[in-house]
Amino acid sequence: MWDEESRAQTPIDFAVGAGVFLLTLAFVIAFVPTLFDPFSVAETASPLVSDRVAAGVAGDLLAASPAEPGVLSPACTVAFFESDAALGSDADCHPAVAESPATHFGIDGDVQVVIHAPDERNPSTSASNLSITTRHGQFDVEPNRTTADPADAAAEDVTVSQRLVSIDGTQYRLTVRVW
Repeated sequence: MWDEESRAQTPIDFAVGAGVFLLTLAFVIAFVPTLFDPFSVAETASPLVSDRVAAGVAGDLLAASPAEPGVLSPACTVAFFESDAALGSDADCHPAVAESPATHFGIDGDVQVVIHAPDERNPSTSASNLSITTRHGQFDVEPNRTTADPADAAAEDVTVSQRLVSIDGTQYRLTVRVW
């Protein structure tokens, strides 16, 4: 009845199968929690948040045209940094151009948006004034808009994203800090 040629599972077969099962289980346990990271609420600022704000400001909120992200409309830039809704509507800017960046992008933390020279080392504290000419006049603007004092961010985690932008053919760097 029992044949030597047709025997049951050997210990080696069992060991290989159990080993493959345990390696797969370890992989699932190690990597499944990271699948939910984008949906979890972090205590600190996330690089995804600052990058989303930088892309939204340079590519949509202040862009002269959707076809040319990074080329900023002078009038919309002035309306954004001066919180001037009237200028924004006259210049046909995004309706939320005068709104707080934290409110517009749905951020619980604080946000700072600065436009500065490309070689500026510390734009958060030393933003330079820009003279921007629009069809609505010439404006001297300090291109620094923040929802809180940037000095308060020193004790907290800060994430920074940057974009190269152009206003009237002059290149600048747009820096977004979220804390």
